[in-house]
Amino acid sequence: MIRGDSSDYELLEKWTKDFDCKGYKSCEIGVREGLGSKIIMDNVINNYIHVGVDPYGNLKYQHYDNGPEYTADYTDQMRDTMLKDFYKYRNEGKFTLCNMTDTEFMNESKHSESIFSFVHFDGPHMSKDVMTEAVWFANRSAPHTRFVFDDHKKYEMSIIAYALTLYDFKTVEMGDNKCLLEKKQ
Repeated sequence: MIRGDSSDYELLEKWTKDFDCKGYKSCEIGVREGLGSKIIMDNVINNYIHVGVDPYGNLKYQHYDNGPEYTADYTDQMRDTMLKDFYKYRNEGKFTLCNMTDTEFMNESKHSESIFSFVHFDGPHMSKDVMTEAVWFANRSAPHTRFVFDDHKKYEMSIIAYALTLYDFKTVEMGDNKCLLEKKQ
C-alpha cells in the first residue's frame, strides 16, 4: 500500500482529476513513499512523464525556517520500496525518479530545459527553498499550469504566492495542508 505523510490528498485528487498537461511534464518534489505522485499519475491526462525528485539517504538538514537540523526517516529502503510499488508506472514510461536533492535537480538534471504543467511541492519546507523551487518551475511552466504546495502553513506561503503573481499565478483554493495556485494564459 502506497502511503502519504500529510493530509488533503482528496484536494490533490480533485486538482489533478482530468487536468490536461497538454504533453508537458508533471513533477513532485519530495516523493517519500509515493502517494502524491501516484495520485498525480492516476489523474492528470496527456502528461509526457511524471518526474519524482527525492534524495532519500537519511540526509541531515534544516527542515523548517526556525527549526534545527535533523535527520528524517527517508531511507534508501523507502526509495527501493517506492520504486517496486511504481514498477507498473516505470515500465509504462509514466514515471522517472531523480534520486537527488531539489538543488541538484534544478542545477544538474536533464530536466532543466523541460516545461512543466503540474508540480507538487512537498520537499524542503524552508521558505527560501520553496521560493527557489517555485520560481525555478515558474520559469519553466506551460501556458496552463497548476502548482500545489503541501504543508503551506509551515513556511511563508503568502510571500511565495505574491512572488508567483509576477508569473501570472493566482491562488485558487486552500485546504488545511495543501493549496493550489494556477496560471492560465
